[in-house]
Amino acid sequence: MIYDVDIVAVPEQAVLVLRDRGSLNDVGRRVARLRDLAAQAGLTPAGPPMARFYEDEFTAPTLDYDVCLPVEPRADGSVPDTIAEARGELIPLHHVLQAAHTGGRDGIGDAWRAVNEAREALGYARAGPTTEVYAGGSAASASSVDPVTLIRQPYAR
Repeated sequence: MIYDVDIVAVPEQAVLVLRDRGSLNDVGRRVARLRDLAAQAGLTPAGPPMARFYEDEFTAPTLDYDVCLPVEPRADGSVPDTIAEARGELIPLHHVLQAAHTGGRDGIGDAWRAVNEAREALGYARAGPTTEVYAGGSAASASSVDPVTLIRQPYAR
């Protein structure tokens, strides 16, 4: 599949984060745990969940990644440093190369490759983990809507 890769400004976001080494099959469970922790802390989700990957190899049985849930900051602009095993984090405004993948995980590697090839063609360096934003639909839902995953790679010139 051919992907359009765009340069996108990602606004500042407050997130709750769970980081661990594990299977990709754990993403849904970890997102559910973050939603529970946010509710317990009185925080309101503020966008789609995402996973940040600290390695590019997807054939290993376990991967180093974290799962993030954007949340509305408290009235004073803060996010708790920790909530149980999760931590609060403020992701600053940054720019990424982004491609949108529609459908399940089959073929998502092509979107990752498109983003990396665009970065290399522009002569940019990686400036952080590649992020998958689970922007719409769900492979596990009964909906006829295909899931949309945004592949984002921060870059530096």
